[in-house]
Amino acid sequence: MAAVLTAGGAVAFAPAAHAEGAAGAEGTAGAEHYYIEIGGTGPTTNKDGCPNTTSSYDAANQAFGLGAAAIKVCYPASAGPLIGPSGGLVEPSGKVNPEALTSPTYDASVQLGIERGLKAAQDTHNAHPDAQLTITGYSQGAQAADEVLQKIAKGNTGIPRSQVDGMLYADPMQPDTGFGARVPKGLGIPGVASAPGAGPANFEGIPVRRFCIVGDPVCDLRSLTNAPGYFNIHWKYPESAIPKSLTRTGGNGVEWLNENGDPV
Repeated sequence: MAAVLTAGGAVAFAPAAHAEGAAGAEGTAGAEHYYIEIGGTGPTTNKDGCPNTTSSYDAANQAFGLGAAAIKVCYPASAGPLIGPSGGLVEPSGKVNPEALTSPTYDASVQLGIERGLKAAQDTHNAHPDAQLTITGYSQGAQAADEVLQKIAKGNTGIPRSQVDGMLYADPMQPDTGFGARVPKGLGIPGVASAPGAGPANFEGIPVRRFCIVGDPVCDLRSLTNAPGYFNIHWKYPESAIPKSLTRTGGNGVEWLNENGDPV
């Protein structure tokens, strides 16, 4: 179960997303504001110079008209050997995607998400030193974004904490209730898919909001009976929660959601 849910801590066979790193253009109004987006595990396409682009943030970017203010982080977002760039090794329809076998493991993919997410944030800050940066991630991407925010919070990245906030969706590292908080750190298959441990409740003054749909075991593992929610709840964020909240930045703490993305 640890291996399955850790991979599931970012594996959405329906809408998921990844990203391509590069500094964006001007914000749409007022002070510049950029969104560093680390998508969740799932099928990817080769787009805009990134071989691994999926759709986790597409609906939100369109709804809010973010345009070039949305900085997609290009990383594998895979969970080999179970999930690769075309989706699961064996889809429910019976389709087989053999490239999943050679895709980066979940743990390796997360590390690349952290490295490239931090680089995208640093590149964007260097190009736009006065801009506000929102570090956001969904599922596997939320785990990577959680780690990126921790690194910025330590104050050794050159990015001022006062210009950063976070928006995390289905974060496996959500304190107290997330997969990482409920399953001992490292449990699973180390180096392949292992529990990440809990993230901090506070990020040294950086406002970070975590969004969790009740019953999604990736961020709500208060009961093992929530485990099936991975298949019928976890994939709903890209079309419900993220498009309803992405630009409501600046808050702290956990916000519990219904399946339609509205607050409980």
